[in-house]
Amino acid sequence: PWTVLFRPTSAFSQPSSRAIPVMLGLFGLLLAGTIALVARYQERAYDAVSLLHETTEKSLLEKDLMLQEMKHRIKNSITRVLAIARQTASHATDVHEFSSSFSARLQAMAASQDMLTRSRWQKADLGDLLRIELGQVFGKELPDGILSGPEVLLDETTTQALGLTFHELATNALKYGETGNSAITRNGDWSLKVDWSVEGHRSDRTLVLNWREAGKKKLEPPVKTGFGTKLIDLNVTRELRGTINRDFHDSGLSVEIRIPLSD
Repeated sequence: PWTVLFRPTSAFSQPSSRAIPVMLGLFGLLLAGTIALVARYQERAYDAVSLLHETTEKSLLEKDLMLQEMKHRIKNSITRVLAIARQTASHATDVHEFSSSFSARLQAMAASQDMLTRSRWQKADLGDLLRIELGQVFGKELPDGILSGPEVLLDETTTQALGLTFHELATNALKYGETGNSAITRNGDWSLKVDWSVEGHRSDRTLVLNWREAGKKKLEPPVKTGFGTKLIDLNVTRELRGTINRDFHDSGLSVEIRIPLSD
């Protein structure tokens, strides 16, 4: 017959009453740490998604504003080009004259646009604008001493209006003055000086620009006002809310332009 003997052993003894709380405590700490870690990663993920959403919305808004601004500028440019084309055509005697005058005015506009583009449509320097516009009419290399004045930064509207104004003044000097065909002086008999200053300060500033042509012959006021002169007056008085005064005298022509400057 089989005999089964049972002997007491610690393996089947009841666990200590202190071990259960310790195990539960360790499990609780592990669970809490896991939850905290998951929550931290969730918070980071939420912040990243929120930042991406905010950045995307901001980028879309900036893109929309840029498109609206571009549409506005393109519309204004087209309107200006059409107006110049109509007026140039009405004052031209033939197709060749229209093509020459219209192309030159478009180049003057393009020069102003190019300066504004390089500055991200912020500001353009007055001296640089004069050098570019006069260089297109008289030649790229201007003699020293023609331009003098402090640094003046112009906004978009002022840059475009003054760019055309300087082009028309230079073109008139080339046509009716003693400049010759391509040089700004001819045999030392004719000279051009352009100087400018700023009066006032802060929000109440005025640009004062003097354009002086001097030669041996007296310049007479034109009997008939051409489109170039009308364009100058419209740019200065209407678009820039300024004033322009012309003085035809024995030794040439003096033009004073005064316009308010924006901050």
